[in-house]
Amino acid sequence: MCSKSFKSNSSKSTKSSFLEKTINELNNVMKEEFIAGKIASRHGLLQNLDPRINILSSLLLIITANFIHQPLILLFFNLWIIWLAKVSLVPVRSFLKRVWLIVPLFTVIMVIPSIFSPILPGEPLLVLFYLPHSIQFLFWQIPQTISITKQGVFTAIVLVLRVGICVSVSLLLTLTTKWSLLLKALSKIGVPTMFITILEMAHRYIYLLLQTTVDMFVAKKSRTVGHTTTGEQRQFLSNSMSILLGKSYFMSNEVYLAMTSRGYNGKALVLTEFKMKLFDWLWLIFIIIVCLFFIGGDHLFVWK
Repeated sequence: MCSKSFKSNSSKSTKSSFLEKTINELNNVMKEEFIAGKIASRHGLLQNLDPRINILSSLLLIITANFIHQPLILLFFNLWIIWLAKVSLVPVRSFLKRVWLIVPLFTVIMVIPSIFSPILPGEPLLVLFYLPHSIQFLFWQIPQTISITKQGVFTAIVLVLRVGICVSVSLLLTLTTKWSLLLKALSKIGVPTMFITILEMAHRYIYLLLQTTVDMFVAKKSRTVGHTTTGEQRQFLSNSMSILLGKSYFMSNEVYLAMTSRGYNGKALVLTEFKMKLFDWLWLIFIIIVCLFFIGGDHLFVWK
């Protein structure tokens, strides 16, 4: 019995509290940002491109993905992007985790209803059950046979693979381009300055607020002795949120005054000057050929 009580007490003491979990999660977010900066500094394929060409080629790939309707072609498209990540010295396992942990959570849940016959009627692939008769509800008719349809599964697969390509290309762009260069390239291609300024400020100060939050939680943890109740934890969280909101408001005024006193005129300034090279033009031509190849393959291979 003593051993059981010892085990239960040791399991309670080793169990992470919400403070430790929150500190670990916030540190992981900042760690991922640090790793992303290290990847963008590597000498991979996409890192050596002019950021404007990198953005333009990413847009072409995303647009092309939306013109493809065949799952097999979309699957090859995804595999080609994985190869692109590998030759750009992006850790493939981490890249796949980031992409395919997001896609199922949001896209698969969204498309699941479309595979059933009441949402998207079609040829039955798997009959689930039968209703006594069809049901008419306003403009929506529920058929007598409830089944998973071939057309619904086809649409769901196509949508998930398309979203996978769009997320992969977008993530690859941000991982292989430094944030400051990406913002400057966006301004060069005509993105409104106000939008770029908001992105720049949000990216810069969100991590400062995260570090402030970590400091507050570490200070709380170092001063806590014994067990805290759920009510006390909620009170600490609500107090932390109000303090953080006050700090961010105070900081916004301080930052604005500091920027205007240093001559800020609404434009993001980066010392690096863009210069197109022969490799950039060749890469753009290659991307156009790849897009035409996938669109052509979409017309040749038809899933029956």
